Amino acid sequence: MGSGQQLQALEDRHVNAVYDAIASHFSATRFAIWPRVREFLDRLPPGALVADVGCGNGKYFGVRRDIMVLGSDRSAGLAEVASRRLHPAGLGPAQALRADVLQADGLALPYRPSSCDGVLCIAVLHHISSRARRLRLLQQLVRLLRPGGLALVTVWALEQEEPQKTVAKWTRISAPV
Repeated sequence: MGSGQQLQALEDRHVNAVYDAIASHFSATRFAIWPRVREFLDRLPPGALVADVGCGNGKYFGVRRDIMVLGSDRSAGLAEVASRRLHPAGLGPAQALRADVLQADGLALPYRPSSCDGVLCIAVLHHISSRARRLRLLQQLVRLLRPGGLALVTVWALEQEEPQKTVAKWTRISAPV
């Protein structure tokens, strides 16, 4: 399939660079809170610490004001967009979201093991270029969870309302040999 460096380069070129380039536009199209994510967050106890790995524009930061969210995204552009959400204009420090955000690779997260009550990883896994790298990401997510912690991982589904229309827009790329 290719070396780890080749696969990382593939992801950098075809995923991360694209999200960096379209971060503001992408953010403008991602505002709805998914019901299943809200249900997941509602199951966590007050005061919970949640890692939102691949947080995108940070739309889940303020779903619950009584939990703390550590957002991270591999895309510098999306991490920047998410950081602007932390202190909304016109609101004082008391109304600021209980969240923080940084640029980080989900395969090498900078958090302590067993530090989180919950982990979100929404629509990220399918951007990882190999099975081995996807397993590394999942291992990172599990590493963050405290005993009894919960994780919610979603992937993009081919079973869309109009899959032919969606897939027709794709350009196939070859993995490095």
